[in-house]
Amino acid sequence: MLIYTIMISTEPYKFEATDSLIQLSKAILEKGNQIKGIFFYGSGVYNIKKDIETGITVRNLPKKLEEFINENKIPVAGCTTWIGLCGMKEQCFIDGAKEEGLGELSNWTAESEKLIIFGTGG
Repeated sequence: MLIYTIMISTEPYKFEATDSLIQLSKAILEKGNQIKGIFFYGSGVYNIKKDIETGITVRNLPKKLEEFINENKIPVAGCTTWIGLCGMKEQCFIDGAKEEGLGELSNWTAESEKLIIFGTGG
């Protein structure tokens, strides 16, 4: 069994990163591996914002993420600095998400064999 930590630094509707994160996470779990946590950094913190309006034609990715993490009991955290910079409050997070500093990402990474990063590149 391998232990993974995942970090994502893009908004929910850019680059298909959130969909890819969920699909890859499902595959990791189906193979009997574990996900130590999913950490949202930079504008990726918008993935844990529950009060978005998607209308009837756009899928609600934060809701999809919320259902997935709670069903699989995966810890999720957003970077405290970026949450503050984006003006978000904890009461606006999807169920199961919390605010943490980069120390939590460091702890998860130290306890994992693999780190997967979804981002926009350099």
